[in-house]
Amino acid sequence: METCETTYWEPAFIIRNVLDWNGDFPDILAKSTPKYAAIVINQPIEDQYVLKTILAGGILTTLIVFADGAANHVNDLKLTESEEQGLIPNFICGDLDSIRPEVKAYYEKKGTKIIQNPDQYSSDLTKSLKCINNDPKLPLHVVIIGGIGGRFDQGFSQLHHLYTASKDSSLPNSQIFLVNPQSICFLLMKGMNRITAPLGPGLFAENVGIIPIARPSVITTKGLEWDVTDWYTEFGGQMSTSNHIKSDTIEIDTSERVLFTMELDQSRAE
Repeated sequence: METCETTYWEPAFIIRNVLDWNGDFPDILAKSTPKYAAIVINQPIEDQYVLKTILAGGILTTLIVFADGAANHVNDLKLTESEEQGLIPNFICGDLDSIRPEVKAYYEKKGTKIIQNPDQYSSDLTKSLKCINNDPKLPLHVVIIGGIGGRFDQGFSQLHHLYTASKDSSLPNSQIFLVNPQSICFLLMKGMNRITAPLGPGLFAENVGIIPIARPSVITTKGLEWDVTDWYTEFGGQMSTSNHIKSDTIEIDTSERVLFTMELDQSRAE
């Protein structure tokens, strides 16, 4: 399977604040740092490290959106003023049926813009994505913090958004990543995909998966322990799960869009 277009993915920039590198930037990471918009969804925050790493300092994240009740969860962390630096959202979006009045008032005083959208045929995540799409800072990649957590139906809804964003002009047509304390996932484009995947503390563990959620696909991989060539994959048939990273750069050529999952290393870099 041969394709001419290549999509480059650099998820390491998302999970590791550039300040943590102390000037020792791995060669595998690109010199030009991408910028991100971050959405915190309405899920309990299991791991402050993930939240602070992605948002704190505003080094990589130029736009922050809390999806309705997410504001309650962040506010309930009772962060100090210094800890809260970089965690004040630009927008709180949703139907606003979950955010507590005192939390809404708190962030309004901090300069956050509150955008209420009463549409009951779209989720607060959809509303937040539309909010980002209307911001002049685009194009930005999008990081959804708390993705694939909580209820199963909400998790599948988030995966659904990965597929629909490229077809819906009201949603950002950019790279979208779902992140939780255990993993990060994103929807590969048709054709050749190159993913930077350095292993190590605060970065990635070895486990990855290639999941053909929407429809069957034919894939060819390079850089995994169990590489495949022109390999047919589908639900109910064969799938590449619990595969292992064996190179700092992974190549996946796919005939259809497939979900790529990466396990986060649970140790913390000092």
